[in-house]
Amino acid sequence: MSTILTLPISGLKCDGCVRSLTKALQASPSIEEVSVNLEPPQARITFGTTPLSVEETIKLIHKAGFDSP
Repeated sequence: MSTILTLPISGLKCDGCVRSLTKALQASPSIEEVSVNLEPPQARITFGTTPLSVEETIKLIHKAGFDSP
């Protein structure tokens, strides 16, 4: 069963930001699918059998240069 997490994202300003964050999150082997949107600024993340914690996911977002308040 998949786990889905939707987080608000701050710092998304353009399509390049969306691509950058999407690519960074897709690099995690725990993440199966990512949908990042400018409006509303959020990321919808689908995890496989070993989901990351919210804290671990936010660390990935920070590492990509964005924030999740």
